[in-house]
Amino acid sequence: MKQLRRFVVPLAAALSLVSMPAASLASPVPADLVQLSCTETTTASYSPPLLNTPQTTTVASHSDIGPCVGLPGGYTSATTSALYSAVVGCTQLVQNLPGSKTYTWNDGTTSTFTYTRVSTRVLNGTTQIEFAGAITAGTFQGATAVETGTAANTQLMACSTTGVAELTFAGVLNITGL
Repeated sequence: MKQLRRFVVPLAAALSLVSMPAASLASPVPADLVQLSCTETTTASYSPPLLNTPQTTTVASHSDIGPCVGLPGGYTSATTSALYSAVVGCTQLVQNLPGSKTYTWNDGTTSTFTYTRVSTRVLNGTTQIEFAGAITAGTFQGATAVETGTAANTQLMACSTTGVAELTFAGVLNITGL
């Protein structure tokens, strides 16, 4: 009987953890416990359209982030949106640094990503962009973050004529705090 009790009590404790709702496991986590990788799709609209020569442009962007995998569990998706005015062009998509964006996670918590390094490349019919920095507020504060995206730019010739009004980027967001 004692042997059965030794087995049943730990098993019951383990099963109670497994049956807990995911939301209760998704509380804010210190940055030193984060290894999260998420796919991301971002659509950015430019008005007036982007040209080779940088000009003042209104930029509206929205990102759908996820699915996410890694630690901690429970953070499966996020969104972020922005609307701002900046001097940008086809090869300079981000105004000078630093900049920030806020991710709203599937559990309702937020993370503020402050990027201090950005690179934009136009290469082989694609536009590639990378943001690097840190989570400076909210969930995962103190972790490092790198966000990359690539847009198939079939309108490269439009950069010198009518302009590029929209780009859709597919990429990855990695948040690490180990």
